[in-house]
Amino acid sequence: MKMDFNYIKIKKVELDGATIHCVQAPEDGEMVNAQLIETPNQLLLVDTLQLVPHANELRQYVDSLGKPLSRILITHHHPDHWFGTSSFEGFEIAAFPETIGIMGALADYLLGYHRSLHPDQPDVIPDNKVLPTVQVQEGEFDLDGLKINLIKVLDTECPVNMVVELPEEKTLLAQDLIYHQAYPYFGERTQAGEYSFDNWIATLESFETKGYRHILPGHGDPTTPEIIPVMIGYLKFVKQQVNDGLRGQDLIQRIKAEYPDYGLELTLHMSNYMLFEFQNQG
Repeated sequence: MKMDFNYIKIKKVELDGATIHCVQAPEDGEMVNAQLIETPNQLLLVDTLQLVPHANELRQYVDSLGKPLSRILITHHHPDHWFGTSSFEGFEIAAFPETIGIMGALADYLLGYHRSLHPDQPDVIPDNKVLPTVQVQEGEFDLDGLKINLIKVLDTECPVNMVVELPEEKTLLAQDLIYHQAYPYFGERTQAGEYSFDNWIATLESFETKGYRHILPGHGDPTTPEIIPVMIGYLKFVKQQVNDGLRGQDLIQRIKAEYPDYGLELTLHMSNYMLFEFQNQG
């Protein structure tokens, strides 16, 4: 059944044992992706978008497939990946224990802060927080005959990130470990208080050796493994600019000049603020 949507766009990746529906929000929803894994008899949803109108359309699309949604996985605590759970209240929502803890501690602040960003559109941010209640661990499980492997990644784009691997299909749902034609967010520090560039680069290099055929990023369209060296090059470039002392608009404009075709400029401003200003307040 063909459905027309006002906001989301959907791109499908057909695998031998499953179909992945990459459901992407528009730029005002940060071009964030929810990944819907469809097997012959079940669905598994990875992340839920951010703004209510986008998440509601995601829910409509999930319902239109006519198969039970077995579980929702939330990959990390950044709001663009989980605010949309308000449109899926009542479903089983799961995440790593560390992520559940961070979300519980920050949810009220994050919801309030993002409402302040939309004073003329209060309804685009959910009224209630719907948090994961089921803890999952690293490792493999079976979904309707499809092998799925959950991998925990620390100190990259986020302190704790989940990536979802379909090993037999040579497919990686990288979420925010990888961005495609969008400016990656680099505003987090490691648990030791250092920049995350080196650990993020090393993590990507470890995935580069695994021979994937398909990569599903957290922002931007589905792509191929060639995106990994592109991401590494981006991170090395930004690291050099930061180490050279660039801050604020100087840093943002330098990155834009080097990567003029990327979308999602918002993340550059967010990264600069969180890396250099937020932690120095007070």
